[in-house]
Amino acid sequence: MQTLITVAMIIFIILLLILAIYLLTHLSKDFLIFKPESTPRIRQMMLVTSVLLFIVAIGGLLILWLAPAKANLITLIAGSIVAAGFALILTNGND
Repeated sequence: MQTLITVAMIIFIILLLILAIYLLTHLSKDFLIFKPESTPRIRQMMLVTSVLLFIVAIGGLLILWLAPAKANLITLIAGSIVAAGFALILTNGND
């Protein structure tokens, strides 16, 4: 069971990193229907979200190897909150 949790967490952390890299590489490209170059607020949100995702991923790796298996819940919750927060702000706060 421990191995299954470890593999699942590694996959989740990789997905967090992929999302962070995607957001960083699209700071000067079109992102979905938005143009970050012409909307500084969206560009800033993308940058902040990608930095937060990198922090969560690094913290997740540390938790994965240094803490008990139940502590991985911290990574799952933090990553989910950051991604959901970005989505909510993007959809609700776009004037």
